[in-house]
Amino acid sequence: MSLWRDGDFVRLWAARVVSVAGSAVTAVALPALVYAQTQSPVLTSLLAAASAAPYLVFGLFAGAMADRTDRRRLMVWTDLARGALLATVPLVALVAEPAWWHLLAVAWLVASVGVWFDAASFGALPTLVRAEQLVEANSRVWSASTAAQIAMPALAGLMIASIGAGASIAVDAVSFAVAAALVYAIGRPLNLPRDAAERSRRSLLADVREGLRFLFTEPTIRLFTALGVSSAFSGGALIGLLVVYADRRFGIGQSDSRLGLMFAAGGVGALLATLLLPRLSRRFAPQPLTLVGMAAGAVVLVGLAFAPSWPVGVALLAAWGVASMFVIVNGISVRQALTPEHLQGRVNVVGRMLTFGVGQPLGAVAAGLLAERLSVPATLLLCAIPLVVAVAPGLAAARRQTSDGVRRSAA
Repeated sequence: MSLWRDGDFVRLWAARVVSVAGSAVTAVALPALVYAQTQSPVLTSLLAAASAAPYLVFGLFAGAMADRTDRRRLMVWTDLARGALLATVPLVALVAEPAWWHLLAVAWLVASVGVWFDAASFGALPTLVRAEQLVEANSRVWSASTAAQIAMPALAGLMIASIGAGASIAVDAVSFAVAAALVYAIGRPLNLPRDAAERSRRSLLADVREGLRFLFTEPTIRLFTALGVSSAFSGGALIGLLVVYADRRFGIGQSDSRLGLMFAAGGVGALLATLLLPRLSRRFAPQPLTLVGMAAGAVVLVGLAFAPSWPVGVALLAAWGVASMFVIVNGISVRQALTPEHLQGRVNVVGRMLTFGVGQPLGAVAAGLLAERLSVPATLLLCAIPLVVAVAPGLAAARRQTSDGVRRSAA
């Protein structure tokens, strides 16, 4: 059956898209509010840290808790909680300007609650679709989400100009309420039946250890996690340097409209990748597709180091979006396909914690430190090395496995 004819999948898909669209507005409005108040790049950049750090703090235990609770209930309540937290900003804005510490606290709390939502969401999708549909299902979710992330920031700019940044955040608060209603309306259970007595006898720490042990001892998942961390490291380096790269390589300043094109290019490439992946996944196994993405990413970074003009840079950034999405979608799909249902939350959240919470921030910090001492092109060349190094064990593993090994294991 087509995924679009599956009402429960469509509801889960729509909930994700609505939520991402609203969050894209907040991603523009919150930094605008903080910077307008403080004129501090440091405080403004803390918003990004507030979004990533909760994965390091709560990721392990959120995954374990999500695997022992009702996923639908957890997703609904976390969506409602995020909506309520965000609603405090426009409510305060009615009577006074929200304080910068209030905005940072909201960013931290919303991201923290989101860790629990993600833990439940990762395990929900495999209960609704067959293992062989996971790449297609993840591609559908990511393509629509990426399209929203491309379109909504421009709309957010218009909203902020017309009604103010504080009021614009109300859109995100409402989007979480709509998403909660859509998840609540899913008819099929998002957990498989399990022995409740056995779950109650186990400690939360034992559940955490079980998830970690599975991730690091299952060879295919371990390989894809390592590839994902390497890609996230290089991606974090590129994102962290993009403004500096545009300025020093092409003379594109912060007020130049071309800078927006450079930021949007990666999203356009990612959207293209999610449209290509369902068809490609029917012909090729996840491992070769991921290795192609890794190798292409290294080539893109080398190309950016020597790009002769900004249009070439934009094209290469779009190519980076394609390459990175090959790694992301296949990594998530493999973890979901090979992980037992009762471990889905733990294994997938740890995977995201290692990429989003460790690899990406480390890449951004490393690139910043290197760029202080070297040229930006030299830094980009160095940041391509993790991709090249990670491809070698991937190719070695590919020789030991048949091209359809993941599909057989998933079946």
